[in-house]
Amino acid sequence: AQRALVLVAEPGAGKTTRVPPALAPDGPVIVLQPRRAAARAIARRIAAERGWTVGEDVGWHVRGERRFSPRTRVLLATEGILTARLQADPLLSEFRTVVLDEFHERTVHADLGLALARQAWLARHDLRLVVMSATLDAGPVSAFLSGCPLVQVPGRQFPIDVRYLPGVPLADASRQALE
Repeated sequence: AQRALVLVAEPGAGKTTRVPPALAPDGPVIVLQPRRAAARAIARRIAAERGWTVGEDVGWHVRGERRFSPRTRVLLATEGILTARLQADPLLSEFRTVVLDEFHERTVHADLGLALARQAWLARHDLRLVVMSATLDAGPVSAFLSGCPLVQVPGRQFPIDVRYLPGVPLADASRQALE
């Protein structure tokens, strides 16, 4: 059985809010979320969708702010927090699954997080690793994770019509767009 996966899906496909809670029945999930505001908003969204309690079932740990408990099933954490947790506990023994979300943003912390999470994944036969992105060139990441499966979820793309209307009042431009 494969314990790693690279998931590429269109924005809005539900990667961030649906995948981590779906993995939580097998054990706690830590989700790397690059931005603090996004970590908090996503935790609230997961709670609303699942009927979970923020700070109990789902929570966040960002610089200067913790909102989780020992019973938290899905914990959203920023890159620095994930790195610090991996340094303090290199096997991430509190978690069953590590999800690196928005991996296409590729920061030094995200890359370090992946490298350290991979070390834990190699050392623990029960740890799962999921890398998610909307725009990632997933082949090299899959290769880095021992050729793990790559799942590409097709999404619906809608045509976008961009018009520049300099000098047109906002109300008139809005009416034109609605027509």
